Amino acid sequence: MAEEEITQIPGERAETSAGGRLDNNPILKRGAVALAIVVFVAFALWSMRGQDKPSDGAQPERVVIRQTTDFEPAKEPVQPVAPLPQVQLPTPAVTEQAPTDDGKLLDAARRAPVIAYGGEKSPAPRRQDQDAATDQASNYVPLGANTGGFASQGENEDQRFNRLLMPTQLQGSRAGTLGNRDFIVAMGTSIPCVLETALSSDQPGFTSCVINRDILSDNGRVVLMEKGTQVVGEYRGGLRRGQKRLFVLWNRAKTPKGVIITLASPATDALGRAGVDGYVDTHWWERFGSAMLLSIVG
Repeated sequence: MAEEEITQIPGERAETSAGGRLDNNPILKRGAVALAIVVFVAFALWSMRGQDKPSDGAQPERVVIRQTTDFEPAKEPVQPVAPLPQVQLPTPAVTEQAPTDDGKLLDAARRAPVIAYGGEKSPAPRRQDQDAATDQASNYVPLGANTGGFASQGENEDQRFNRLLMPTQLQGSRAGTLGNRDFIVAMGTSIPCVLETALSSDQPGFTSCVINRDILSDNGRVVLMEKGTQVVGEYRGGLRRGQKRLFVLWNRAKTPKGVIITLASPATDALGRAGVDGYVDTHWWERFGSAMLLSIVG
């Protein structure tokens, strides 16, 4: 066996022989790897076997018994109800009384006819009362029918003077505000509208028109009725002789967005005159045509 040369550095420790043998032996390395693989496979098989084994501590299945019929309480015996005692009320006795003088007068007044009369026997006092009631603030004092002085009046000079000092009582008036003017079309607002249908005064009917511009609120900030709003109204026929204008009442307005507005406003022309003018058929030939024909033939 050849002698191995060992090279050492002075002052340092040399390599041990056991470590050198393990590192240089490949059989020991392969054996260690095979042992590790066997241990891993054994552990995996043991784990799989433990999972397949059923657990002994499994809880038994619970059986719940439910009630199939409704609960019915015990029936109590029905006790008969005692009938209520009948109470007889005393009947008042009707006694016939002889008619008195007042009863005879009342019966005669009920049977008498109703007559309305003006009381023409004493017209002077009634006129005097009316004049005094209508002209309390004036200096005129009506005189009696039979006398011509102040002694016959029901008041003296002091009472008359006190009556003249009473002022005229006027009924007060109140002022109010419109509130939020963004959603108000005030009375007197002119709404231009173009007619869609023709009007005929022969028969009453309905009509419609279209607004040709936007209608603003009272303060001019919000558009309440857009351009193209349709207004529906009604008119009644039967013009009298000499009339040339037809009265139309606008009832409802419908905006393009589907908002309905109740108007109840009369129609006017461009100058603000009530009604709508147009062609008036006077039926002149129907009225005078036969007369002219007879005159020509005769």
